[in-house]
Amino acid sequence: MKAKKKTSTRFGPKVDESLASKVEADPRRSGREAATGGPTYGGPVKGPVKGSATGEQSPAPRSARRKSKDEVDPLATRRPRNPKEMTDLPDMKPPRRRPASSGDDQPVEQYIRLRIRVRGDRMSVIDSHLVDGPLSSINAFPGNNAYEVTLGDRLLHAGALPDFGTQRAFVAPNPVEGQETHHVTDRDVFEFSARLPAAEVTEETFADIAIRLHRVKGEARAERLTDQPLAVQFEREMRPVAELRGLPESALPDRIEARGARTPRA
Repeated sequence: MKAKKKTSTRFGPKVDESLASKVEADPRRSGREAATGGPTYGGPVKGPVKGSATGEQSPAPRSARRKSKDEVDPLATRRPRNPKEMTDLPDMKPPRRRPASSGDDQPVEQYIRLRIRVRGDRMSVIDSHLVDGPLSSINAFPGNNAYEVTLGDRLLHAGALPDFGTQRAFVAPNPVEGQETHHVTDRDVFEFSARLPAAEVTEETFADIAIRLHRVKGEARAERLTDQPLAVQFEREMRPVAELRGLPESALPDRIEARGARTPRA
């Protein structure tokens, strides 16, 4: 008996002829414009070149499209200077600035910076400068020393002097025995800077101004300094160790200005 061969029949999807078919795309439109129905833009159309035999327009060369530079004026150019000719130039000096005024012809606030040298219990003024600007004050005196400037019983200015009169040396990379720590040495002669308002130094007062050096024995701090001397405000914490009465005439503001030792405001 002959076996009957099985055959598989494949059925494809049926097409519904009643539905509308897809609209063919316009080849002149791009893919997105053809799908959305947007406007088309073919770009600018170049016209024929006037006088051309073929009627086609050739693009202009790149060099012709660039804007040419202006010619160099030989009178406006300068040749570099010869280094051999630059040997007699003057020394450069910073410009001197005039102090800023408040606009109503009021004097600018200034203070005097004195350089004081101390030798034992004796002090002397070795230099003085006039500085434009306000003089700030402090309310604490860290360290072992402090100074004050007074006129009679009125305090003009005071400042702290930490590590005053001592010299510190760093430890050597390979220290010998006994030199493993910082070496501190007391100096016999040392200097410090004292400040006071320039308006307080006049022909009538410069001989009565006093500068005192104090030893600070404890924490000296106040909310705000008054016009009393430090020995009155810190009776237990400070003790005077040296005093200088009277300033030299060279510390007068006019004398400082005359010799050019004025520091203008930055």
